[in-house]
Amino acid sequence: MLPVDSLQAGQLNALSFRNAHTRDIQLVRLFRGEELHAYLLVVPPGASIDRHVHENKHELFDVLEGEGIFEVDGRTMSGTPGKCIFVPAGSVHSLCNDSSALWTLRITCQDRVYPRHIGKLMGRALRKRMARWFGL
Repeated sequence: MLPVDSLQAGQLNALSFRNAHTRDIQLVRLFRGEELHAYLLVVPPGASIDRHVHENKHELFDVLEGEGIFEVDGRTMSGTPGKCIFVPAGSVHSLCNDSSALWTLRITCQDRVYPRHIGKLMGRALRKRMARWFGL
């Protein structure tokens, strides 16, 4: 099954996209909507993602398998199966798999909308409705 390019009703088995034999960090797009998108992140033992910031994107990490360490704005949190870690836009964060097994996470991202984006959003909404009304 291939990832969908636009958000639509349906379901995915996120783990089916994972390569369990990798030594590299994997980031696989599961779906992408207009402001909402999701990825599968597979972090092998000993691998890490250095501190970084997404100024315009909120991220929600769901730990599916394995364990590792999150650091969000200087606060350290364990990431074990069932945990959910929210990283607000503008927060400095990093991840590290300090275990001996793969660490598998689902990341759901939402673009933060600013007032200056209202014209773009209105135009997109209008184009969708016009296409629906006039079969364009």
